[in-house]
Amino acid sequence: MNWLKRLTKRLGRWLLLILKAGLFTALIAGLLWGGLQAWHLWQEHQSGELVHVELVSTTNHVTEDELRDLLRPQLGLGFWQLDLTLIRKTVESHPWVAHAEVSRFWPNSLRLDVSEQVPVARWGERDLLNQTGDIFRPNGSFNGGDLIVLSAVNPEPRDVLAMLRQLLDLINPYGLHIRALHRQADGSWHAWLVNGDEWVLPAQESIAALQRLLLLYGSIPRQENTNMRIDLRYRDGFAVKWSVVETMPAMTGAKP
Repeated sequence: MNWLKRLTKRLGRWLLLILKAGLFTALIAGLLWGGLQAWHLWQEHQSGELVHVELVSTTNHVTEDELRDLLRPQLGLGFWQLDLTLIRKTVESHPWVAHAEVSRFWPNSLRLDVSEQVPVARWGERDLLNQTGDIFRPNGSFNGGDLIVLSAVNPEPRDVLAMLRQLLDLINPYGLHIRALHRQADGSWHAWLVNGDEWVLPAQESIAALQRLLLLYGSIPRQENTNMRIDLRYRDGFAVKWSVVETMPAMTGAKP
């Protein structure tokens, strides 16, 4: 019986050694396989194209597909060789992107966080203005028919936008709303109201002139089916002209 016990004990030691050797071999094989995969992945990132461009922000006018097509010429570089500054500038060249942040995300992604332009007015017939007065031109169709149309003979969008804000602060409490605002070459202002009236404001002290008008505007007699053109460029008063309503006043900013 002693020999059987010795044999069993010896077999147990052999099996334990074999198990340890197998586990060690599996560990080494796993490390080698993982290292090989990491090396292949590194090689792909050094010379291959990124697998995924991810837009992480919620947008209304910018899509992942648009940004991927925009960045395609730059994605042939390796993962670590990507020029993030150049990519950010390329993303910001999209007409609806106001600002972009770009970051790598291991193992194969480029993450884009963009802030979209916020249009506050139209500029002329095709362009838009954002809240800081910068002009941008939207791609494709944009339904912004409710935006006020701004224009100027000499393009000064920030000045026109600043003037619009002053006018709105003055007239909105009276229930009046501007449809279009144009600055002439001599500095005078033409404002078309939603109700069809037109105001012509002087280049100097235009706000003071408008304040005087608002005190009397509601008492000016109206004629049926007419709009009023009120010229405030007079030193001691203003002139009123009534015109029959036939077509809507021009919104392009051109002087009638």
